[in-house]
Amino acid sequence: MNQCCSKKGYFAIFFYLILLVSSFASYSVITHTVQQNETLFSISIKYNVSISTIFDWNPGISPNTLKIGQSLKIPQPDGYLYEVKKGDTLSSVAKLFFADVEDIKKANDLSSSTIVIGQKIFVPSKIIGKGFNNEKSIIWPTYGTLSSLYGYRIHPITGERILHKGVDIAAPIGTPVFSAEDGVVDYVGENNGYGLMIQINSGKDSYIYGHLSQINVYSGQYVKKGQLIGRVGNTGVSTGPHLHFEVQKGSKLYDPLVLLPSRSNIYVLDERESTYGVGGE
Repeated sequence: MNQCCSKKGYFAIFFYLILLVSSFASYSVITHTVQQNETLFSISIKYNVSISTIFDWNPGISPNTLKIGQSLKIPQPDGYLYEVKKGDTLSSVAKLFFADVEDIKKANDLSSSTIVIGQKIFVPSKIIGKGFNNEKSIIWPTYGTLSSLYGYRIHPITGERILHKGVDIAAPIGTPVFSAEDGVVDYVGENNGYGLMIQINSGKDSYIYGHLSQINVYSGQYVKKGQLIGRVGNTGVSTGPHLHFEVQKGSKLYDPLVLLPSRSNIYVLDERESTYGVGGE
């Protein structure tokens, strides 16, 4: 009797493992235990993932507060997760990562483009960026809708007429934010009305990314153009989820729209949208 029950138990565990592996057929998640003298850089090298990926999978960590014995989630291969929300289609998810739908389908072993609310989509780092428009020296830092332009305006909260120093790009909370140009991270953290903010210096220009929900870089880090640096949020003085994007040269401000590619071509694969299925109802 005990032997029979034992066999049933083994079969149950085996069946569960099959389900678990099939659920994550396109990727796996390793739990790494921090060892003495390890850094985020050494861990990223060990698993061939970016530091931004480690930040994204482990919100709240800091390179200065890693502790021996601390557990970190590490995806294999390098990549990011997106949880499907109401109204999403595979096409809209692809745009958020400036990726190709067919690449996302292949990465997730999807036989169709139908997706459902709550479904987790894995987006490998290697497929991100195909949709970036590189016609100018900088790229759009996120995919969304322009909700406020550069220039003087009536502040939506204070009611004062003041200079809006950048552009606002409305997008859902959690939408990826990418570095518009190569550079070194000058500042990360909470900054008054900007909320959670990143400032990156390219050597000639300085770029500010405000109202974030997640920061995936650290001060002093070198980042590449197109690298995922954070997620859209609603922090600081904000009326809704969006990215505030600002460009400075020294003490002089620039209208980002002068430097960015055409706003009608934020995502250069838009013409393929009609070939994609729908979902997320």
